[in-house]
Amino acid sequence: MKKLAIIALMLLGGAAAASAAQITFAETPAQAFESALAKNQPILITFYADWCGWCKKLDTVTYRNDSVAALANEIVFVKVNAEKDTAMSHKYGVAGFPTVVMTKSDGTEIDRIYGYAGPKEFLTIIRDYQAGRNTLPSYLAQAESAPTPALYYLIADKYIGRKKFVDGEKYLNKILELDPNNEKGYSDSALSSLADMKTRAKEFDAAKAAYKKLMESYPQSGLVDNALFGIAAVNRRAEKYDDAIAGFKLFMSVYPQSELVPDAAAYIAICTEKKGDTATALQMYERYLIDFPKSEDTTWVKSQIQRIKNPPADQKGK
Repeated sequence: MKKLAIIALMLLGGAAAASAAQITFAETPAQAFESALAKNQPILITFYADWCGWCKKLDTVTYRNDSVAALANEIVFVKVNAEKDTAMSHKYGVAGFPTVVMTKSDGTEIDRIYGYAGPKEFLTIIRDYQAGRNTLPSYLAQAESAPTPALYYLIADKYIGRKKFVDGEKYLNKILELDPNNEKGYSDSALSSLADMKTRAKEFDAAKAAYKKLMESYPQSGLVDNALFGIAAVNRRAEKYDDAIAGFKLFMSVYPQSELVPDAAAYIAICTEKKGDTATALQMYERYLIDFPKSEDTTWVKSQIQRIKNPPADQKGK
């Protein structure tokens, strides 16, 4: 009987702990702002999408942590489906999911977390933001008195994450001006970030130019392989499929041991299908499973094989 009582207490204790780790989210952004103003508290706006796996992990792991959940005593939490509430997503320049934006009670942004963060990392970042550490304003203030390539890179990253590409480019260029020989190790990263930013802005020629400059200016950089891959990827985004295929093949021949080789092989198949050669694309997908059986993309590749072999009834024979 005593043993059963102990077990019962343990179960009750576990239930209480689970209950304690539940965050009550405001039902709407308007409700969150109203509550935050009334309590004079900051807000954490979690932008998510229904299909986003990392968003689900943020919910089931980070937000179920006791220490993170305790933040709800001093911060108002709200979730926003960014693909449905596009106005809010546009207002805060959300570029990916999940994005957690911390604001003042009036909605003015303090800073944000891009992507998934585990409980410990999440809590550390939020505490820093509450104290005014590692925020965009704090970095800008530091740069006024002691500019460094590292600091400029952090500032550029903050702006790019907000889709403020003009400001981001300004600070990436400051890095190149301050350290043209890449002695501090940030100029190659600046060019890579510039290329990525230009790709997202669909300025494809500018993106390829940045990648090429990286390869030519810093041939010893550890980012040269990524730049070569990036040029092919930009051509794919620009729907220049022949150039993309040639670029991915070149990458695979120059860097056969790169961890990006499976991605290059998959993109070649994708581009081949985009060109209308479904039969060859199917062979490439099947070959992919033989060459890269341990790739994390095998499930997706199998789905492409099934899609090609079993098209919807209204597409058969087309």
